[in-house]
Amino acid sequence: MARRSLLSTNGRLNHFFHQAEEAEARMQKQFSLICMGSMALLVSIASAGSVPAAAQNVTPTPETGVTPNTLLLYRADLLSGKETAYQQTEAQIAQSYTDAKIPIYWSALEAVTGSPHVLYFDGFDNFADIERSGEDLAQGLDAHPEIGTLQQKLADLVAATRTVLAFRRDDLGYRLNKIDLTKANFVRVAIFQFRAGYEDEFAEAIRTRARMYETNDIDTPWMIYQAQSGFSLPTYIEFQPMGSLSEIDDALERNAKARRGEARPLATQKWIRDADLSIDIQIYRASQSMSHFAPPNAAAAGGAKGKSGAHADTGKYILRARP
Repeated sequence: MARRSLLSTNGRLNHFFHQAEEAEARMQKQFSLICMGSMALLVSIASAGSVPAAAQNVTPTPETGVTPNTLLLYRADLLSGKETAYQQTEAQIAQSYTDAKIPIYWSALEAVTGSPHVLYFDGFDNFADIERSGEDLAQGLDAHPEIGTLQQKLADLVAATRTVLAFRRDDLGYRLNKIDLTKANFVRVAIFQFRAGYEDEFAEAIRTRARMYETNDIDTPWMIYQAQSGFSLPTYIEFQPMGSLSEIDDALERNAKARRGEARPLATQKWIRDADLSIDIQIYRASQSMSHFAPPNAAAAGGAKGKSGAHADTGKYILRARP
């Protein structure tokens, strides 16, 4: 079955979206046009006042380290030839957030492979935190309309966007407590998509790989998130932070070592063909200038925003600027 890129650059809705998903996608697109940029969906969520409850079933544990429980991923596909202008404008926006002390933080990942695009990685404890952040964002933009002007300028440099909400699958991750994105210069992102009904087979394949890695003491940690919205088919997103691109060579060697003990290679398993599994792999470079990191005192406070009551400690995942 022919399949378009999982993160489509043509700006059109996937033709096999269910009716409810089409309505949700239209809503997200409308709001993202109002507030383009790294946190566009936050305003739409705050306005909608509703988020899926099914994805709030993962509780952070010491074993998960600092990996976020819930992800908001926002991809911006850039107009041809506008990469430099986009980088400069986004850097201005990030600095404006810092100057205005708006407590919204994100990591910007620039595509090294594939078409020019930027993937924004925003982590939270739960979907309720995303909603609260949407309220903070709306207040900040009301107080600083010049940021809205910059974001509209940014929107003019974008050809298409996609927003994904996802939650961490602890049972599919590997050595989560060794992952620290603050030390990552590059991130390998793999998107797995397949026909509905093969979720169990996919999960078992990932667990089998983790067992082989553990047996061979292969220190290549990964975290996997299950998409809650943003895709029409079952979709899982794997992140592997890297200090340098040379780690790809190391990973290939370690993978070959693990496969030597594999009784039945993944590619030969019947469910792979039946499920029409598609894997899209991209390499990203972490961009310091386009990211908005929390100040050290905020990071030490676990993302607290100086408020009282329920908003005092949202536990938001925060990326600190590297020295």
